Amino acid sequence: MNLKKWREQRLHEVELPSGLQILIRDVDMASIIIEGNIPNTLIELIGSDEFQKMPEKEVGEKILTDNKADFNTMMREVIKASLVEPTIGDVADDKHILYSELTFEDKMVIFNFVNREAQAVRSFRDESKEPGPAA
Repeated sequence: MNLKKWREQRLHEVELPSGLQILIRDVDMASIIIEGNIPNTLIELIGSDEFQKMPEKEVGEKILTDNKADFNTMMREVIKASLVEPTIGDVADDKHILYSELTFEDKMVIFNFVNREAQAVRSFRDESKEPGPAA
């Protein structure tokens, strides 16, 4: 597969709850954590066994209660890395949007879209509380 096709297959059009149509690319969360400015406290929390076993409905509450500033930093890095059109800028113009212009709901849609594969695995883990048959 050539580079152009590879890049194109990673792009997705998404309409945000606010009505803004965006172009977003698939990003690798591990790369963002390694390359970005993600606080260690949040990385440790997300990697913990307690967090991984937590029901999905409690995850957001736990992060926002205990690590609100850290989560906002991580969300900003994820959104900045994934937005293709418009991109996050320092000045709002026809090609750039300010991070602060996005509603919390819009930010969560982008964040959850980027994490859709991890969420699918989480729900699979949640459903598998009963031991399976022996192999």
